[in-house]
Amino acid sequence: MPENTVDTGTKRAKRRVRKTDADGTVLEAIELLLRDTWLGSQDGADCLDAPAAFGWSAGDQQAEAAFCREPPVPAKLAGADESECELDVYVHEVTERGVGIATREAPEQLRELVMQGLRPWVFTVPFTLKGERARIRSVRHEWGYTQADLIGVTDKSLLRIEAPCKYFGQCSGCQLQHVEYKDQLEFKRQVVERAFAHANPRFGKLPVLPVSQSPLPYGYRTKLTPHFDIRKNVQPKDVAIGFNIVGQRRVLDIEDCIIGTETVRRGFGQARKAAQDKMSSYKRGATLLVRETNIPKDTLAGTVVDVPVAELVKDYTLDPKSWVTDVVDDLKFRYPASSFFQNNASILPAFTGYVREELQKWSRELNTGSDGAGALRTLIDAYCGSGLFAIACHRFFEKVVGIEISNESISCAGDNAKMNGADNIEFILGDAARIFEKVSSDPSGTAVIIDPPRKGSNPDFLDQLVAYGPRVIVYIACGVPAQARDLNHMYNRGAIAIDGQVASGDAKPSAVYRIAAIQPFDLFPQTYHVENIVTLVRED
Repeated sequence: MPENTVDTGTKRAKRRVRKTDADGTVLEAIELLLRDTWLGSQDGADCLDAPAAFGWSAGDQQAEAAFCREPPVPAKLAGADESECELDVYVHEVTERGVGIATREAPEQLRELVMQGLRPWVFTVPFTLKGERARIRSVRHEWGYTQADLIGVTDKSLLRIEAPCKYFGQCSGCQLQHVEYKDQLEFKRQVVERAFAHANPRFGKLPVLPVSQSPLPYGYRTKLTPHFDIRKNVQPKDVAIGFNIVGQRRVLDIEDCIIGTETVRRGFGQARKAAQDKMSSYKRGATLLVRETNIPKDTLAGTVVDVPVAELVKDYTLDPKSWVTDVVDDLKFRYPASSFFQNNASILPAFTGYVREELQKWSRELNTGSDGAGALRTLIDAYCGSGLFAIACHRFFEKVVGIEISNESISCAGDNAKMNGADNIEFILGDAARIFEKVSSDPSGTAVIIDPPRKGSNPDFLDQLVAYGPRVIVYIACGVPAQARDLNHMYNRGAIAIDGQVASGDAKPSAVYRIAAIQPFDLFPQTYHVENIVTLVRED
């Protein structure tokens, strides 16, 4: 059998299974489970003492492949009958994406297995919780694990509750409705904690603050994008409009989404009706847009640019080419309906407020002068988008510079600054990776906000950031593992000190930082997503 190929049985062709195709969050969760199981059996051991690999010697790719390409169980998509694929498993952990990590071994048996240097076969099971026993159906083999469907929970966790949404368990939109909100927040705090420990065991010593909660655990989402597919032999009136079924490419028909705001839920119904009315005209599927906006209460009072925030009311748009207006405290932000903006307006005042307060706090604490102006005079907002953080923080700086690679976003940011009277902001079109070529401010009086996409920043930018050496860095992340990876890159360059110690290296960085705070925010309740803000302060 060719390397990396799983024998999928006689009823279907063999499918090549590669490590590169596996879900990285699952592979990380498996390694963390095995490491933590090992540590739980060792008195006085810490993360640095744990074996580098379990089930094979570290770096032995042949032994790894021999294990990971030979699943010991049948699977539905490997050609087995469904009855052959049912089995009972124990859920030992939950991944950062809210999926249970399970084995056929109970916790005591798993511990014995790991202590013998052996490795269990793992199953990923959605909608399960740590400590539960579940009946599953194995569906698809992956690299060292098998994806499974949940049939039922036989031994339930004390944390499990009845989900309020009738679509939960089938719809792929939410993963955590079966958990009380306070427990969701603790889960997300642990997700951040584990991501940092996985990136660097030394980061495991860093305290992660409690997650700042959303004012609205339901009814918060200001944007929804239901979709549909056109399939053969399906009548237009029977086309499902909604979101994907978990683990499948088929769409689940959804009439209402309870995480949407009241306004968006009204628009959701209208979007469905409009699509159904002209369904026969579609040749292929489509994605719909429902987005909340703010409009003048009195249309005769002027445009949204002129009208104060207090005189705006909620409305929705279904047109991706229209413009929408969001409100954060007393600020207004306009942008195309199809472009990116945070989708939980209820938490944005606290979210932007925390960044602003962190910058103000460190400006005061680092100030050694007598003029009372604060140590930080210039703010640089990399990946600035339509100007959310630059504008929210501009009043406390002499000068603000926003950098963005998108022409459209820079245009929006400039218009938003003008609309909000932020005349001390300069927005520059350019790649954030070359940002510091255009900055002339003294780094000792400068703070930098970085808010990269989910994949994180890149080593070139991080190296330039350290070389520039701003006094304070605020790193905002929607992808926490990528954020932890980026900070580990800085640590390996000697630019981050943990307990006063830096990594040894040939080149001495121009700046060394300490991690002053790790503060998660829950912008997306009922889902696995968590935003995280890390404050780094230069040590002089």
